[in-house]
Amino acid sequence: MKVWELETDANNYDYFTIPDDEEEEKLLFDYCFDGNPIADRWKPITVEVIEESKRSDTPTFKPGAPVLSENAIMKLQDLIKGVVEVLPLNYSKEQYYAINVLDVVDCIDYDKAKCKMFGDGKRVMRFIEYSFKPEIIQNKHIFKIPELCKSCVLVSDEFRNRVLKSGLDGFAFHELWDSEGE
Repeated sequence: MKVWELETDANNYDYFTIPDDEEEEKLLFDYCFDGNPIADRWKPITVEVIEESKRSDTPTFKPGAPVLSENAIMKLQDLIKGVVEVLPLNYSKEQYYAINVLDVVDCIDYDKAKCKMFGDGKRVMRFIEYSFKPEIIQNKHIFKIPELCKSCVLVSDEFRNRVLKSGLDGFAFHELWDSEGE
């Protein structure tokens, strides 16, 4: 079993920005994408491409808030259903959605993980080496961890393999953990 960080290929594909300062503030302060539901108060945010590049099924946007095309939603539906909110964005060329991951899973095995703590000794600054509790993340295909819930989206091998086999563009994955390596 492996756990991957979901990333985007920002060097080769589109990068979304928010042209309106008020909407950007709303995204930063009202819509935290920290695992709490926001669909009931979501107002679609207008986005545009910073610099024309190759079209992507997951343009780079905000850390912790992946963006997916309609095509990606369709191909990943069974893996994300019930654990994310699919929030429409306003984009002039096609329909994209911000993904609010709701499944925040307390699954770090601190006996094996290595991390750098903040000065208070209570909060994780960053992980040097991840270790997960396999029994807790079994059948979790897209999730967050409490320690990094605003910035990091994690996915399973099955999610990654589906993306690769489906020919979806713009995705990048960083391997965080392999249960075989422990």
